[in-house]
Amino acid sequence: MIRRQTCRAVRFTVAFTHALLLFCATGSQAGTIMVDLGVEQGPMNHRANGYLVSIEPAEPSMELILPLKPTSFRGNAGYVFKNYDRLKQAGVTEFQLTLGLVFKDLPLQIFDINQIGEDGSYEPWLAHVDRIIDQVVDRQLSVLWDIYNEPDLATLPINDNERLKEGWRLAYQRIKHRIPGAQVVGPSVSRYRLLKPFLEWSHEHGVFPDVVAYHEYDDPSHASGLVNDLRNYLVRRGLSRPISVNEILGQETWTIAGYTVGVIAAYERANILSAMRSCWPDPQDMSRDRVENTCDNPTLDGLLYVDRQSKRPGWHIYKSYAEMEGVRLYTMTDSPKLHALAAFEKASGTLQLLMGKYEEYSTADTTVILKNAKRVFPVDQGSSLHLCAEQIPDTGSGPLASTVVTLDRALPLVEEDVSFSLPQFYHSDAYRVVVSPVSGCQLHR
Repeated sequence: MIRRQTCRAVRFTVAFTHALLLFCATGSQAGTIMVDLGVEQGPMNHRANGYLVSIEPAEPSMELILPLKPTSFRGNAGYVFKNYDRLKQAGVTEFQLTLGLVFKDLPLQIFDINQIGEDGSYEPWLAHVDRIIDQVVDRQLSVLWDIYNEPDLATLPINDNERLKEGWRLAYQRIKHRIPGAQVVGPSVSRYRLLKPFLEWSHEHGVFPDVVAYHEYDDPSHASGLVNDLRNYLVRRGLSRPISVNEILGQETWTIAGYTVGVIAAYERANILSAMRSCWPDPQDMSRDRVENTCDNPTLDGLLYVDRQSKRPGWHIYKSYAEMEGVRLYTMTDSPKLHALAAFEKASGTLQLLMGKYEEYSTADTTVILKNAKRVFPVDQGSSLHLCAEQIPDTGSGPLASTVVTLDRALPLVEEDVSFSLPQFYHSDAYRVVVSPVSGCQLHR
């Protein structure tokens, strides 16, 4: 969509209307981002820093994993067992172990859920569950039990499939019986709209998940609405459960830099338990049947290029996200296609911003307004802060060796509010900004 050359101040609260109108008077803008340093919204928890299966015991190197500071990981038993110790070393604290998918893979200990209850027998399924439990107990691993992956994609979807429901009930009870205090995740359906019928059934039968999980790839501007809808649904039934969106970023959007920022920002603000990056066919990888899936290669769900070494824009985005420490600040933008996440670390007096846009065709600069800046930055009267801004250009599925420094200068702090413009913030790009008392972009990279 080509945006008209106007400033849409009506999307802001009355308190910020005057500031926006002042910027409108200076000419057209490709978007305005406001950060209020006087409004804290809780700590940065990195809820969206989760990954899905795309790792091997020796690849990628720890030098490519550690800067991302992963917090959660989801995979079938084979992937979890092979990579548990390595991922724990990298900082992962939440492991979701998936027992059944819609296909069979014996080496990875995957059970085809379409076979559950065949000929009226559930013994093969329960034997599989018991084998996985034995290994988890023997190794003393800490996992969340994700019984099914996308059971709505079974030959007969779970909401219409009594065998799958019975398979869930039996597995749930076996896990709870053998591991007191075990936490069950689910149902991990492929879309939010398919979630509630299963929750109704599981509640009626006393096998309600301890962590409610679903997959969603919709526009990030809708993400918080779905989470809030689910929270309200649980409250109405007298239930309190953590929420995990254990696959995010769809097949059409996972390579888009600005879109990736929007999704990360949405789920960090939603304050859920976790959100895991999905894996998809890689348009650059023709090594197997002309299309290789990033689920099947050690590229961190496509954050790395097909050579397993080069970084894509998403890698730089997740690294920037991982480095955001302190308290999360209130942000607002004048467009649903422009997203921002802000964190302020009080000890060092450092503000970090991660921003992204998509479907934006204007070439005008983007404006950032920092409200109440003078109240919180530890600087003397009349002194300056330092502004470091780095563009993360959208290269699609191609590699990006490094971010592009576009601003490295002093930022005078005279008034209560301060503003600056970001150049080269184009169609689907991302941006990282650091404002601090310390000079030099190299110190913040």
